[in-house]
Amino acid sequence: MSWKKMMLDGDAGGGPALKGTVAVDPPSITKASTENVDVSVSGVLTTHKVYVQCQSDLENGLVCIAAYCPTNGTLRFRISNWSSSAIDGAQRTWAYQAYT
Repeated sequence: MSWKKMMLDGDAGGGPALKGTVAVDPPSITKASTENVDVSVSGVLTTHKVYVQCQSDLENGLVCIAAYCPTNGTLRFRISNWSSSAIDGAQRTWAYQAYT
């Protein structure tokens, strides 16, 4: 398989259209629930494919199940609490890459 076949559709340059870091501070999430956490990211578009990675360990029970751009300029993290009690996660730095 060639490198070009591994690139995402429309990504002729082989790299992200945008990349950076953002601070994400989830609210207290009740047990067995999911919350959306929105952060502003200039230049991110609804057409972008977004990849995110937390730069440190999340609290036990918290999982980021999705990240996407619901409206231009907004990056949304869907964070689930799979534990049996509420968790108020700490603010953490997340890296993101957005591809066209």
